[in-house]
Amino acid sequence: MSKPIASMMQTQAMAVDMDATLQQVDEMLRANNLSALPVTERSGALVGIISARDLAHFRHEKRNPAEVRAWEICSYKPVEVAPDASVSDVARIMVTRGIHHVVVADGKGIVGIVSALDFVKQFVEDA
Repeated sequence: MSKPIASMMQTQAMAVDMDATLQQVDEMLRANNLSALPVTERSGALVGIISARDLAHFRHEKRNPAEVRAWEICSYKPVEVAPDASVSDVARIMVTRGIHHVVVADGKGIVGIVSALDFVKQFVEDA
C-alpha cells in the first residue's frame, strides 16, 4: 500500500462554490454520481466539503434547499493530501479522524477526491 493516493482517487475534480444553494449541490452530486464535493471560495481556495450524507441530514430540517448555501452546512477545513501521499497514510488518516472523504490537491488546486468507498473498490479489485 505504498502506491500514491493519485492511483485510486476520483479524478473528477469538481468543486462547488461556497455560495451555491443546496439544491444546486444536490443536483451536481446526483448528475455526476458523486458522494461528496469540495466547497471552495470564488478564488478556488478550499473551504470545506459537503457530502450526500450532509444533505440527508439537512432534509430532516425541512428547510428550503434553494435558500440555504453550501457554506452553511459543509464541514470546514477538510483533510487535504498531496497526490503522492501513500494510500496507507491516507487510509490511516481517514481511520484516525473518522472521516469518509479526503481532498487531493497539488498546490495549484484540487485534483481529486478519495472516499472510503474508493478503498473498498480497491480491496475488491485486489482480491
